[in-house]
Amino acid sequence: MKKLLLICVLIFLSQCVNAQVVSIISIKQNNANGIPILLDSVRTVKGIVTASDQFGNPAYIQDTTGGIAIYDANFYTSVQLGDEVQVTATIAHYQGLIELTNVTYSTLSTGNPIQPEVITLSQIIGQSCTLEEFESAFIRINNVTIVGSGTFGSGVNYQISDSTGTDTLRIDNSTNLVGSIIPSGPFDLIGIVGQYVFNPPHCQGYQIMPRFIQDIIQSGGPIFTTNPLESNITPTSVTISWTTQNPGDSKVKYFVTDSVGHPVNYTDSVYNATQTTNHSLNLTNLRPGKIYYARAYSTNSGGTSIGNPLYFSTASNPSSTGAIEVYFNYPVDHSVALQNNNAVGGIDLKTRLLQRIDSADHSIDIALYSFNEINQIRDRLIIAITRGVKIRLVYDHRDGNPPQQLVLDLINAGVKVQRRPYVTTDSYIMHNKFFIFDSRDTTSYSDDWLWTGSANITNMQFYTDAQNVIYIQDQALCNAYTREFEEMWGSHTDNNNPSNAKFGSEKTDNTPHLFNINGKKVRCYFSPSDNVSVVLEEAIDTETDKSINFCIYAFTRFQIANEMKGEYNPPTKMVRGVFDHGNLNGNVYLEMKGIGGQYPWNPAAKVYLETFTGSLHHKYLLIDADNIQSNPIVETGSYNYSNAGTFGNDENVLLIYDSLIVNQYYQEFVKRFTDAGGTIGVQQVSSEVPSEFKLSQNYPNPFNPETVINFDIPKNDFVLLKVFDITGRQVATLVNSKLSAGSYEVTFNGSSFGSGVYFYQLQSGGIIKTKKMILVK
Repeated sequence: MKKLLLICVLIFLSQCVNAQVVSIISIKQNNANGIPILLDSVRTVKGIVTASDQFGNPAYIQDTTGGIAIYDANFYTSVQLGDEVQVTATIAHYQGLIELTNVTYSTLSTGNPIQPEVITLSQIIGQSCTLEEFESAFIRINNVTIVGSGTFGSGVNYQISDSTGTDTLRIDNSTNLVGSIIPSGPFDLIGIVGQYVFNPPHCQGYQIMPRFIQDIIQSGGPIFTTNPLESNITPTSVTISWTTQNPGDSKVKYFVTDSVGHPVNYTDSVYNATQTTNHSLNLTNLRPGKIYYARAYSTNSGGTSIGNPLYFSTASNPSSTGAIEVYFNYPVDHSVALQNNNAVGGIDLKTRLLQRIDSADHSIDIALYSFNEINQIRDRLIIAITRGVKIRLVYDHRDGNPPQQLVLDLINAGVKVQRRPYVTTDSYIMHNKFFIFDSRDTTSYSDDWLWTGSANITNMQFYTDAQNVIYIQDQALCNAYTREFEEMWGSHTDNNNPSNAKFGSEKTDNTPHLFNINGKKVRCYFSPSDNVSVVLEEAIDTETDKSINFCIYAFTRFQIANEMKGEYNPPTKMVRGVFDHGNLNGNVYLEMKGIGGQYPWNPAAKVYLETFTGSLHHKYLLIDADNIQSNPIVETGSYNYSNAGTFGNDENVLLIYDSLIVNQYYQEFVKRFTDAGGTIGVQQVSSEVPSEFKLSQNYPNPFNPETVINFDIPKNDFVLLKVFDITGRQVATLVNSKLSAGSYEVTFNGSSFGSGVYFYQLQSGGIIKTKKMILVK
């Protein structure tokens, strides 16, 4: 049998090697619609691998006549750049791109040099439908400029130009270019010419796809390798830092920019002549709570390099308190609250909003997707107008329909409204949810409040759907939101300017992102200009030490889910989530649950669908909420994890680095998670049925700050595991749910407790066991 198998293999290899090899260009002949004439035919070609696994599927090969895509998972995971291969495959066609599928191949040699062909953009754009000479080719285009700043996003297209024309640069989400710096000046570009166009004729939609960072080639001057970033933020000073590839001097020019349309007019600069690759300049004598525009420069004998523009903010005037208030309209679980940190759940969100409206003295700027039915809010806004409060409203197009009744009532009362224009060719919306109170009053900074979160202003949203709302008293953050508002408003004045109003992809990244709010780190982003998905992906990738927990109304963006999957390593790193029931058949939910989709998670994540009457309308993510030593984060705002939220909708997002605020959201999450059927804090380590009910000694003991408690239950039952201090006062509930028979472990974190003796007690089926543990700090 082994001899027969060997003979078959030898015959197969002989056929591969001796098959008639044709040129790649010969199988790329198309009809007038750009469809291959040889579609579904089998041919054999030979070429050098120019892209292997850099894009995932497909890979690319090239001979002296042209390049072609190879769509085969075994091929791209097995070959290397520079391999010479012979491929026998079926000619296929996908969205304009000719591909080879059903592949058999052999590797003829390795380590061959691959040299890109130098061409211009006009040669790519001008290809004929009947013979797309440069489709799938390995090319180089010199002296390219790009529209964009900051860092490259995942799966994002950018407009690039050379002296001959303009085309598209595509950043594939599999490459290491994601998150790397976008060149601020001309550069040379190496890559593969891809194509993606839905409808015939398939002779457009070309994309140049660099494979890795080395395909972006910059020259002249020190060359920025990281963009300027701010740190050490105070009311009157900020440090600006960046790195360059080669040594150079350091210079920052900057000025206060009070409005979106403020012209560039540098008023100050800081300079250091030291030649270095690590640049850091301290800007002093700044004004509190102000937005600044800055540009960094570095010069050496090769020339001057310029960093991308940086908008930064100083910390607020000291009279600004930095107070943060969080509210939930559904009940929360106080059993996981840190001491003296009970979250406010089950609140009437209307009551708190009315109080804030009544407190406004000067201005209220509002950006809302939906505003209707809650007449008291309309009435209080109209009363505010009568006492001199200036109100501006940015509002969604409502698919071209008239505004909702309460919005019409405000218009009739004299409120100016700017609506996002209705475009029939897309479904993008103005999806923000925020109020800014008294930010335009410069006589006081203690009354500048931001209201944001997941809730629209309707009865359903306030009283039926699960929502979160956060209030922040901070001059600087309110100024950033005002800047975003005025970009959509089209004006810095009381009157909107529709001709200058910008929404969706028309907006630019022109707001600060980092804030120091009373010692708390807060990051602020707006979609679609600020690559929000990439921000979240990077936070998940770089900040997660123990857990990722989320409540999401709409979760369809796989890039975010895949970052979570990359961190998921139970029980060391957990992913838990609650989806709205509208995600029942969604591929992200099915994959995480391990029951469907293309790549089901194994092991499955602890994710559930909400089970109450309304919708789970939350949009929040918690990183390390159960590990306060690791600088936990809450992300919240209006942003759903979707392509629409990423690329077209107007959205607002906050990332707050504060253990107390994160813990309040965690109390809400635990209630939603356990109500949906999950359990928190306890992990089943074995499903084998134990012979007896057992509570083990914690380890380590003594401990600081964490210890692990193991226990066995011989039958399905309701289990309570509590912690008491030396006086007998209950200080924590670690387990409070029904568990199936098996062995379990739970981690107790004593970070918020003092040193001393504690007792942990396990109750199940009428049996109680207690043991002692010691916390030493």
